[in-house]
Amino acid sequence: MTRLRWRLLIACVTIAALASTGCSRHKATTEDCRAVLDRIIELELGGSGYRDGVLRARWKNDLRHRFAVDLQRCEGLTMKSDFRRCLRDARTTDEIVHQCVH
Repeated sequence: MTRLRWRLLIACVTIAALASTGCSRHKATTEDCRAVLDRIIELELGGSGYRDGVLRARWKNDLRHRFAVDLQRCEGLTMKSDFRRCLRDARTTDEIVHQCVH
């Protein structure tokens, strides 16, 4: 899971950097930031073969705690107006970082 943690950290830092550029139309809420992290976790766990719902929930909870500071930094940053649709449709973490957030 080291790769997952590294990607999550990169994604959170990238989200903070890209969202602060002013291209977006609304301020990121706690729910927006949590949605980014949750979607990244879902994509990464699915790609790693984790299908057990209980295990996925446990990992999601654990990673939310580990990245709590990054989630707090994300709050209030500007986001694209179609952010939620893009996030829902993204199939990779790269899509989230490069298409949904900047």
